[in-house]
Amino acid sequence: MKKIFILLLCSVAVLSCATQKKLSNLVNERDVPERYVKDMTRQRPNVEKKSWQKIDSTTYAVTFTDNDNLTRVTYGNNYTQTAWIVPAEYVPSSITDYIKGNYPSAIVNEVSIVDARNRKTYQATIQPKGSNVKVLEFDINGNFLSEVVNK
Repeated sequence: MKKIFILLLCSVAVLSCATQKKLSNLVNERDVPERYVKDMTRQRPNVEKKSWQKIDSTTYAVTFTDNDNLTRVTYGNNYTQTAWIVPAEYVPSSITDYIKGNYPSAIVNEVSIVDARNRKTYQATIQPKGSNVKVLEFDINGNFLSEVVNK
């Protein structure tokens, strides 16, 4: 129980720091390409509070709460990716055990269920001590698939 509480506390602290860093990328909805705004409105007409972020020149993400779930949809030229943020207490133990075993000093920034190209996976964003941010991908059963280093 103590470990879960500490993990949750660290996650909240890191997520709030990461959110502060990302605030510089926030954009007004009127600055988002019209096709992304229309798609968002068509797919989720009841969502009122949305926060848009510019990832790069052609990629935008919108974050919102839908049915009490924190959700992020990323729009790119050729894809749409939906991520549901998983609260720390609901992260499968196989994922937390893998992270603890392979990255004992890492801070878990976020774990989400990602639906990209009709394939659902878990993605854990971690910050190992003295290293770049890494995204660990797990199948829907919590089995490790791959690692990507973000610079």
